[in-house]
Amino acid sequence: MTGIDQNAAEFIAEAQEIIETFSRTLLELEAQSRGSGPEPDLINAAFRAIHSLKGLAGLFGAAAIGGLAHSLENTLDSLRLGKLDLSRPVLDVLFEAIEMFGRLLAPQGEEGGGGEVDIEPVLQRLRQLGEREAESAGPQDSLEWVGENILSVLTEYEEHRLRENIKAGRNLYRVHAKFDIMQIDVGLEQLKDKMKGYGEVITYLPSADGSSDDAIELDILLGSKGSLGEINGALANPDVTVHRLTPAGEAPAAPAPAPGRSAPPPAPPKPAPPSMSEGPSRRAEPPPRAGAPTQSRTVVTTTEEPDPNSAASSEASLRSLSQTVRVDLRRLDVLMNLVGELGLVQANLTGVLDELRQIDHSADVSRELRVQIRDMHRKLALLQQGILDVRMVPIGQVFDKLARVVRKLSRDLDKEIRLVISGAETVLDKLIVEELSDPLMHMIRNCIDHGIEPAAERVALGKLPGGKIELRAFQKGNRVVIEVEDDGRGMDWTRIRDVAVRRGLINAEEAASLTPGEAVNLIFQPGFSTRDAATELSGRGVGMDIVKTNIARLSGMIDVTTDLGRGTTFSITLPVTLAIIQALVIQSAGHTFCIPLNSVLESIMVETREIGTVEGHEVITLGGRTLPLLQLSRLFGLKPLHKNYRDPNRLYVVVVGLAQHRVGLVVDELLGQQDVVIKPLGSAVRNVPGIAGATELGANRTVLLLDVGRLVDEGVRQSDAAYMMGGAHVR
Repeated sequence: MTGIDQNAAEFIAEAQEIIETFSRTLLELEAQSRGSGPEPDLINAAFRAIHSLKGLAGLFGAAAIGGLAHSLENTLDSLRLGKLDLSRPVLDVLFEAIEMFGRLLAPQGEEGGGGEVDIEPVLQRLRQLGEREAESAGPQDSLEWVGENILSVLTEYEEHRLRENIKAGRNLYRVHAKFDIMQIDVGLEQLKDKMKGYGEVITYLPSADGSSDDAIELDILLGSKGSLGEINGALANPDVTVHRLTPAGEAPAAPAPAPGRSAPPPAPPKPAPPSMSEGPSRRAEPPPRAGAPTQSRTVVTTTEEPDPNSAASSEASLRSLSQTVRVDLRRLDVLMNLVGELGLVQANLTGVLDELRQIDHSADVSRELRVQIRDMHRKLALLQQGILDVRMVPIGQVFDKLARVVRKLSRDLDKEIRLVISGAETVLDKLIVEELSDPLMHMIRNCIDHGIEPAAERVALGKLPGGKIELRAFQKGNRVVIEVEDDGRGMDWTRIRDVAVRRGLINAEEAASLTPGEAVNLIFQPGFSTRDAATELSGRGVGMDIVKTNIARLSGMIDVTTDLGRGTTFSITLPVTLAIIQALVIQSAGHTFCIPLNSVLESIMVETREIGTVEGHEVITLGGRTLPLLQLSRLFGLKPLHKNYRDPNRLYVVVVGLAQHRVGLVVDELLGQQDVVIKPLGSAVRNVPGIAGATELGANRTVLLLDVGRLVDEGVRQSDAAYMMGGAHVR
């Protein structure tokens, strides 16, 4: 980082939140700029975000971030004052500034982080926008007909909104309202809501008619397409009078009192009280553009003009902030570990209870203990769920970053691409969301570089010139599914198969036995690439194996389906959290293991005679489909017991699966279900295939948690190999 104390973690976290908010707002503004035009409130929101960032940077001495925010604030101020149009070049500079903020805030060691970050090119482009603004400035129409007493107390922004309403052909109304001093908050809020339904509230002004000790009178400027009668009917209230302001030469409309009230036309506005025009709170000078002399900078820090419509929302925002606490995730990990240890205590108490039940004279004690354990179980479940809820964040945090990536890369490659996002509110554990960023980024890059065709090629194929990428997230049972779909050229499975043979990943005999689905999944093999030469964007295409590995680390799986000429869909299936899970406790060869319960489809007992083989690999037929079997004892090199304790002719099979793939795990005993906290593995077993982590059970026993994704991959691999060698005949 540049100019920031490494210990200012609070600043970094808050600054990143502001930048993410600004980024989302900018994406909305870009979408609006292609339609009816950007909403003033949205431009104001962007301005306020950057103003807050500038103040925050000044507080922590982050000079580079503060300087960039200062220049960006000037540009946004020009946008909200109508001095700049929200054109594509302007948007490009604003998005470039976001990327620069990201580099300035990146920790040492991360890509783009550390060392000196040169912000001068971005500052220069922002200055050029200011010069363009000065060149395009021209004379404006006179607003004398509005009245000097009104104009003299308008801020520059309010005057701009007044001109914009007139330019749009809206009528201008002065709404005179009287409120009981004890009810002004509620009354003004209700009146404001009604007016917003008919147009734009430009400003609120203390009425020149004066106020009394028990009442407050306000004049409100409203721009609306509605007629005088419509506005009057909408604001029906005996304490409200509507008067239309008209330019010179146009017949003035008579003031319209609300129904049920007979009132004379309001007197022309008297000069506003001196306090209205004194000080910097009104009619402020515009902030200087980037590159202006230093002495004028003090004006910027003292003349932020709040949106006149934002009083209530600002109050609500403050209330929200007062109820929000930023918590270090490591503290939540400590709490989660304590929950896990409490679960062990509960398990031990349950064991003690079972022993007491064997003693007749302890019946009363046993009964009371059972009640207390049941109550503790309920409270522990609530505590566990509460901590899990705190860890949950919306997947939209990652989707927002991907939206910027799509925008930038589509311009770099001169492709028109529309990103459609759904399910951004779907929540996942924060650790999972953070780890998802790189895999999703890689898939998006592949979609843009390899999948979406150039416009000319798409038109020749009868497609729309612009491509589309859909990013979806939804909950399916106790797991979350994320899909990345494009409408590009799709993948040719025969070409993938031939490339795999050429690169030595499979031999010709294996290739001849591949189904289209199996061939497409070869893209996840290490070393696979359809590119002979590297590109700046995607290298040689290598990396889908890394994507699959990273997803597997999250106890997830990735599938791909493709339709040549129509597009490709990647589907990622993930657990909601990795912090604490329900597990099925099993035993194999005298060793205890845990299997994540959300991966268990069913547990069955099979006769040994039902087990067949396909080219030496054990399988059973279940539900009309062939299910590969994995002997855990054999997989981990354990000495098998060769028998079931209850019946030597029967075996327990735990059917596990992720997405469309399933495998049966042969175990000796099913020991029940238990909530477990996942602990990281030590270096000795970290890279053992099939092991995802460790956990503690009762009596201080440490057991291993199985990696279902890797086990399913192993089962599918054996099944595919068997089919390649000898077909599907079960012996």
